[in-house]
Amino acid sequence: MPTLLVDVAVPVPLPGTFTYRWPADRDDPPPGSGDLVRVPFGRRRGLVGLVTDVRELPEDVTEVDGAPLRDVTDRLPGSYRLAPDRMRLAAWMAGYYALPLGEVVPLFHPPRPGTRRRRARAEHPAYPLQDPTSITLTEAQREVVARAEAQLASGGFGSILLHGVTGSGKTEVYLHVIARALEQGRSAIYLLPEIALTPQTLGRITERFGDSVAAIHSDLAAGERSRVHEAAARGEVRVVVGPRSALFAPVRDLGVIVVDEEHESSYKQDDKPRYHARDLALVRGREAEAVVLLGSATPDLASWHRAAEGRHQLGVLPDRLGGAMPAVELIDLRGQAAPDGFSEPLLEAVAETVAAGRQVILYHNRRGFARQLQCRDCGEIVMCPHCDIGLTVHLRPRRLLCHYCGFEREVLDACPACRSPAFLPGGGGTERTELVLQASIPEARVLRLDHDTTRRRGSHARILGAFAAGEADVLVGTQMVAKGHHFPGVALVGVLAADDGLSLPDYRATERAFQLLTQVAGRAGRTGAGRVLLQTWQPEHPIILAAVDQDYRGFAHLELAQRRLAGYPPFRRLLRLGLSAPRQATVERAASQLAGAVGRELADHCEVLGPAPAVFARLQNRHRQQVLLKGELSRAQKDWLARCCRALRDAHRGVDVVIDVDPVGLY
Repeated sequence: MPTLLVDVAVPVPLPGTFTYRWPADRDDPPPGSGDLVRVPFGRRRGLVGLVTDVRELPEDVTEVDGAPLRDVTDRLPGSYRLAPDRMRLAAWMAGYYALPLGEVVPLFHPPRPGTRRRRARAEHPAYPLQDPTSITLTEAQREVVARAEAQLASGGFGSILLHGVTGSGKTEVYLHVIARALEQGRSAIYLLPEIALTPQTLGRITERFGDSVAAIHSDLAAGERSRVHEAAARGEVRVVVGPRSALFAPVRDLGVIVVDEEHESSYKQDDKPRYHARDLALVRGREAEAVVLLGSATPDLASWHRAAEGRHQLGVLPDRLGGAMPAVELIDLRGQAAPDGFSEPLLEAVAETVAAGRQVILYHNRRGFARQLQCRDCGEIVMCPHCDIGLTVHLRPRRLLCHYCGFEREVLDACPACRSPAFLPGGGGTERTELVLQASIPEARVLRLDHDTTRRRGSHARILGAFAAGEADVLVGTQMVAKGHHFPGVALVGVLAADDGLSLPDYRATERAFQLLTQVAGRAGRTGAGRVLLQTWQPEHPIILAAVDQDYRGFAHLELAQRRLAGYPPFRRLLRLGLSAPRQATVERAASQLAGAVGRELADHCEVLGPAPAVFARLQNRHRQQVLLKGELSRAQKDWLARCCRALRDAHRGVDVVIDVDPVGLY
């Protein structure tokens, strides 16, 4: 066999591929396009890269581009090879998100491929299920299932946006469609927005499909992730469940992709590569000729608009199974005493619900005891020294903490500005809510679900499992409590600050607020009567009123009209260039140069806004600027933009530039 040249896309922030050698005297089979190999790069050894091309080495070639040829270290087993549909997905990602191909390669394999499993597979909590043969679908469910099955039978790609109110049986639709795909010998991927949702959903899917189901997510040990990857490639695992990373699993003959709670912004990865799993699910479905089901009670407005244009089929589940939607009531906080964040009506409702033996969910989208610590005499706020953010007060353990960079310090005895010993904790959080409940309703058993209580592996499942088993009366939490959970015992949902987030300087702020309020309200009354109380300082706000009425269509009509006037997605594409540097003057100069260059090159194709300071102008000791581009850019224009950003980094020491295509937030 001749010596071969192997072109490899390596996970480094450099364009193009790098050429290696496969000597003729090696005993193992040579790699082919789509294989993963380990290669040296600079001083690094064993980087996993993707083979894009293999060709014979001419006898007189000893170097490439002036560098001596280096050998491929080894070829990974065939279970790690990218089949053509996944190869096309990787290439699409690189082009659309303006990335070198090598930087998307780590998404397609476990963190340490080939690692052996070292611990027992995590158990998932049981989920009460009926025998599937005894389940009778509603007419609306049958209609959606029939559409999806027809698409499966056709053997081509299709997408369905399933708009179903909370508790309307969307999951049962997904399971019926997956069952049909499995009957045809095909496989499925079931995406969830959060690891926290995986145990309950995995339990339900496993009850239905048995050992052919497995989860992939970052909370698993490296060996377990490798085991699931290899089993999926062999066809032993046919249903993969999990958050973003599950989308890249090498399941055989993919037939169905479910994107549950498709509106969730957590489907967008917030560091490089900054992809959106919902959008990639559609691309992977297209490349695999699979059916993609996008489901939500509050669809992303972009998905809703695409359905209106006919780019998705629209399926609707208008009614909740087993009863009506819960009654939603507003508590006007204006002129009303609300000590420690609780109005009297909300605290009374919690006490009554607990006394009746039912459960309560309380939502507050801030963790900690107090949002900031302010001097009562001079007004000074204790700030993070590394970020333009006030430090949050935590009591267990007692400390001041920055939620952006992790800086912490002891709670001060005196104001650093005027030396006054009098402080006023401002705003509340989940820790404060928990403590108030324990003091006011001591008989209530309270659990808290937020970032502070879920740091340890398995903590999500432990807390949610305990609440589902009735071991607690009240679950206090941040956004985690709003996302897709089914707790039959919950009769009351309380929102302590319904206005939170409405005033953020972001075009999606009102959409996120409406979605969160509607989703968390849907946790109440899943079986039997339910009640939702929203505390608000703005009871006449149209978004608050739409949430009270659970009126998604009315909200979408209102918000899309505003987006159209302002020229924001889904009517125009948006791309954010985020710049940061240790020195403010440096990042301002670089941002100005970048905006000027983009304006000159792309003025005929997009509108350039900025540069301007980011909403959080300094984080982790780095000053931040951003430039927004409104408009559709071709792949060639994105490639030019990527080269421009690399040149800017080279010209300005310490400046970092990120290209965020389709950003979900402008922070």
